[in-house]
Amino acid sequence: MDFASEAPRMTPAGNPLRWRTPLLRLVLTGIVLAIWFWTQSMLGARTTPVNGGIGDALHNLTAGLNSYFAQSPAAANALLILSSACIDALALFLLGSWLFGGSVRPFLGLVLLLLLRQLLQALCSLPVPPGMIWHYPGFPSLLVTYQVANDFFFSGHTAITVFGAIELSRFHRQWLTTIAILVALFEVATVLILRAHYTMDVFTGILAALCIARVSERLSPPLDQRLAGNR
Repeated sequence: MDFASEAPRMTPAGNPLRWRTPLLRLVLTGIVLAIWFWTQSMLGARTTPVNGGIGDALHNLTAGLNSYFAQSPAAANALLILSSACIDALALFLLGSWLFGGSVRPFLGLVLLLLLRQLLQALCSLPVPPGMIWHYPGFPSLLVTYQVANDFFFSGHTAITVFGAIELSRFHRQWLTTIAILVALFEVATVLILRAHYTMDVFTGILAALCIARVSERLSPPLDQRLAGNR
């Protein structure tokens, strides 16, 4: 006797998941929409900057540190030099990986990142953040252009350090990845404390680096094959 055939079968109409799943999705959708409208009402109730500039909560949060560096030129110069040295070191690493490494990926990503940044710079012009500390600190830099003080959107410091950190993480060395992440966090903190960039510049720089890292990873294999064939 086939006992399996005698076992009662649950019909689709009797399956409790058929109504529980849509109900759960409906509840989650309602919660998300409620949060959306609540946060929008909060944004609508806030006041705009009196001077008509750009409000930045992280600038307000780091106002004390900004004031310290504004009153301590030597400390500000040291911070600028250290920040630029990190940028130059990462740029040299990316260029060296291209010139002496096995893949075009680091160089391709750097080129795409710089092209995207320059395009957005041409399209978007932002006012200078109040209290910005940006000047030649007395020591030259390979990539950092101190004479340009109006290129805000998006942050090249952030984008290059995040992209460089991603490339360094490909070596699968925990200590190296940790250092790369700390350098990226240092650059983010530096440009915000010195008000060399707005928070939105930094945020967009992070997203741009993540996207470009993915794009360069997808585009580099066929380019590597072509370069290998021409050797």
